[in-house]
Amino acid sequence: MPRYAITETAGRFVAGQTNTGVGTILTLTEKQAEHEVRLGSLRALDVKPAAKAAKSEKAAAKPDASEAKE
Repeated sequence: MPRYAITETAGRFVAGQTNTGVGTILTLTEKQAEHEVRLGSLRALDVKPAAKAAKSEKAAAKPDASEAKE
């Protein structure tokens, strides 16, 4: 499961758990953490940057020049 760090913007409870301090590591499912990540209360530690994934998706979506001529 992915790991997340509690940020300084987190409130008293984070993802249904008591906030034990900035930098505390929580192991949560993506579903459990998604709202808190959106709020900025949690920071993903094990997730790869989305920018790299977006570039590879764009490259996969482009047809080759040889395919375009056919």
